[in-house]
Amino acid sequence: MNRKPIHLGQAIRLALLCVPLTAGTAIAQDGGMIEEVTVTARKTTESLQTVPVNVTAVSSEMIRNLNIQSLEDISKVTAGLVFDSEFGRGANRPVIRGQANILGDSGVSYFIDGVYITGSIDDYDINDVERIEVVKGPQSALYGRNTYSGAINIITKSPGDEFSARGQIEVAEDGQYEVTGNVKGPMTDTLSGGLTARYFNLDGPFTNTFDGSDIGDQESKSLSGVLVYEPSDNLTVRARAYYAETEDGQPAIFASRTADNNCFIDNGALYGGRGRYFCGTVEPGPINTDYPVQAPGAGFDAETLNFSLNIDYDINDAWSFTSVTGINSRDEDTLTDGDYQPTSFQVANFTPGGFPFAGFEDGPPFLYGYVGSISDFTFANASEIDDFSQEFRFNYEGDGIRALFGVYYFDQDDDTRDTRVLPPGAEAIAIANFSAELSAQQQICSFNPVCESIVPFFGPGITVPRDQNNLDITNTAIYGLVGFDLDDAWTLTIEARYQEEDIDRVARVMDLGDDMAVETVSSASFDSFSPRVTVDWQATENNMFYALYAEGTKPGGFNSTVAVEAGLPTFDEEDVQSFEIGSKNVFANNSWTANFSLFFNEVEGYQLTQNVQAGANATSATVNAGDVDITGFEAELAGRPTDEISLSFNYAWVDTEFQRGVDQNQGVLNDVADDGLVNCSIGDQFPDVDGCTSLFGSIVGNEIPRTAEHQFFADAEYRTAMQSFNGWDWYVGLNASYESSKFAQVHNLAETGSTTLVNARIGWENPNYSIQLWGRNLTGEDTAPAVLRYAEPTAFTRNFAVSPRRDTYWGITATAFFD
Repeated sequence: MNRKPIHLGQAIRLALLCVPLTAGTAIAQDGGMIEEVTVTARKTTESLQTVPVNVTAVSSEMIRNLNIQSLEDISKVTAGLVFDSEFGRGANRPVIRGQANILGDSGVSYFIDGVYITGSIDDYDINDVERIEVVKGPQSALYGRNTYSGAINIITKSPGDEFSARGQIEVAEDGQYEVTGNVKGPMTDTLSGGLTARYFNLDGPFTNTFDGSDIGDQESKSLSGVLVYEPSDNLTVRARAYYAETEDGQPAIFASRTADNNCFIDNGALYGGRGRYFCGTVEPGPINTDYPVQAPGAGFDAETLNFSLNIDYDINDAWSFTSVTGINSRDEDTLTDGDYQPTSFQVANFTPGGFPFAGFEDGPPFLYGYVGSISDFTFANASEIDDFSQEFRFNYEGDGIRALFGVYYFDQDDDTRDTRVLPPGAEAIAIANFSAELSAQQQICSFNPVCESIVPFFGPGITVPRDQNNLDITNTAIYGLVGFDLDDAWTLTIEARYQEEDIDRVARVMDLGDDMAVETVSSASFDSFSPRVTVDWQATENNMFYALYAEGTKPGGFNSTVAVEAGLPTFDEEDVQSFEIGSKNVFANNSWTANFSLFFNEVEGYQLTQNVQAGANATSATVNAGDVDITGFEAELAGRPTDEISLSFNYAWVDTEFQRGVDQNQGVLNDVADDGLVNCSIGDQFPDVDGCTSLFGSIVGNEIPRTAEHQFFADAEYRTAMQSFNGWDWYVGLNASYESSKFAQVHNLAETGSTTLVNARIGWENPNYSIQLWGRNLTGEDTAPAVLRYAEPTAFTRNFAVSPRRDTYWGITATAFFD
């Protein structure tokens, strides 16, 4: 779909058929051995198969072998994680175990070398990653804020005590290429260091039918350096800095039209007998946006700087001390033509009688239609986010007892401001659109017996926002863990965290001259206690069972200034109580692992985005929509039946259901359903207030949006030595992932459709060189990664924005290792 034809794919498809005839075919009779994997999910080094936590570890070897190109790909190999670059790389919201959201912060947080990272890291360089741990279930006790459904822990590579270097070049269709390189090793007897650089480019893989140009281009540059100082066996000091620049173009997004809506037929003036909503799978169509006219230079730019300082000191055989310091800065600039349509400066049109006419209690003394104000559907803003975090903790490990005690401090300053600057000729385009719409509506009115006149209540002027918003967030916490060996097989572990979070906000609404017009100062405070209790039983050397109870909290926060007018200035915390049982197993002479978990979550005060009305303005606001029950099952199986064959499989099932809650927009749909009009025929939510507000609708029984009920991943690889080329191996691999359909909103009407992706690879490597040919999305799957409930600029009627999926593409990766 919309993919440019390039001959590279034909060459690689041919190469995939050319399996070497000299390859060895011997098969080991006793099978291969699964290597032990260590993780730090509980802030100490433990074996993956003995830690009583459901955690998926993706190693650097897996990243290389499976051609994992970004954090988005991690979700395809991780049971229970849903993660897509839905509408560009500027914002992503990973979902673990179904606890999704529409806007605002995710319930999953990122940590890089132990440092809490806010914002999007979809453009992060994973070539310098040693391991990625996806820790599932509430992690608030040890990890803190925004980990109430899980955490993604990224551990970067350290230099080591031997010199090594690596260079890699990757070329693929659609103008995709990447160049990475690193060098690391000892500098003195006590100091070692490393340096990594990366450049990534992707030409727009889609075609903008507005002018035939490419759309969806991406570019990233990054540089990181690490120093490790080890003056003695009991002291390690590690400092790492990471700098990155991201420059992406206008996102490739398809916008449906209101005329495509097929359910909840609304016979009122605004929809005129068209559907108020869409029911079923929303399919992407041709990208058609006039952003070169509406927003020339549109795109997303980001500049990121991360710094971490980790100090580990072994006080004695039982006690150790760790300090983790983090300093992060991220500056972003966004300019997007947000209507995703081939039109500029829309005229908001409501006919007839849709405007609260001033001076008349029941409206004007005549029937009328009107052409409203000019609407500039362009998002232009800049943000500067700076944060500092400091963590101190003491670890104890004695005879049958393990303990951890820590304190944490986090401070963030977040400044966001509107930066819209109108392009040349904007006023002329707006006036022309206004005049054309006025003329068209006058003709319609002449044939409409209920419309006596057309009135241009507003002129064609374009309002340019100059709003500013500053948030200062401070989070302080104390936490701890104590584990007791009850006997040789049973262990009890108790974890807990108490945290307080203070949020101060200064909101400024500016006039066109940049002089401060209105300033609003507000604050909110939240505190929480998050316990976690785990009992595990090491039944045999290779079989472990565990049961746990955990609580988690997602912080509350502020809504927009428009939502304040609607009476929703803030939203409260979201709390979860989780029950989980699981098992981890090694069998068949250490050649297979099989891990399972079953969980049940009760969520109170679920934070969900809803449409709210503030006078004549509609906006999106985060509200505590209700309570949800979540039940799920996860399974991971990996093995090596022979030395040559590796297999892996995982599956996740999650069932989400609202037990309590209402939604304002659901009420409007219910109101329309009975007689085709929004007239409060089924009830008025605010009967004591003038006007009519449809009785809010129940969402009990509905699923959480952006949640896939089923996920599946399977990978098979055959790897063996090449008999005619001493020291060389060759391999071929195939994998498939499946994700069931996700609803766009809590109404459970519009959805993405289920998705199956198939990838293949073939490669040759020795200790110094590696070549891999690969293909992705081999079946040409075209379902949408995401569907967003949206509004069409003309009259602000309902439509949907859809992120298209990249079609089949092929590539080649060549790597050289030096030591």
